[in-house]
Amino acid sequence: MSEVFLENFYGPLLLAHLFATFVLVGSMTHDLLIVINFVRGKFGRQKLEWLYVRVSLWSYAIVYVIGALIYPAYRIHIRYLYFDPELPWATGLFEVKEHWGAVGLAMFFVYYMLRRSFQPSEEKDKLTLYVPLCLLLNVIVWYKVVVGCYLTLLKGSWS
Repeated sequence: MSEVFLENFYGPLLLAHLFATFVLVGSMTHDLLIVINFVRGKFGRQKLEWLYVRVSLWSYAIVYVIGALIYPAYRIHIRYLYFDPELPWATGLFEVKEHWGAVGLAMFFVYYMLRRSFQPSEEKDKLTLYVPLCLLLNVIVWYKVVVGCYLTLLKGSWS
């Protein structure tokens, strides 16, 4: 079998994917906690929340790009050789995770642009869109993390 794109870097890229995911989960979760306070009328941490939004957007994009770089090796060595013949439901679970990832990427840009365009303490009416968007993005991120960890436990590498 010929060498797959970036096959020799699968391990380090997978670790980078994991570390960027840690940053993403931390920033999104902390962002949600501050956004919940916005609903309660507490606006003391707007600058910190804006920082979390920017960190979340960049870490999501980095996780997405690294995931795309490791996908060819995953596709051949894990999905094709292991999941498809032995655990076809795992392939389906992975595909659902990836589809939500693409939806989440688009939503992150909307979320970023919305937050960039308003101050929560001054334009409270925009919170009716912003808060559910933050919550939904957290659900997507946490879903992807849980499913990704589960699939990695099933078969994380081909060695």
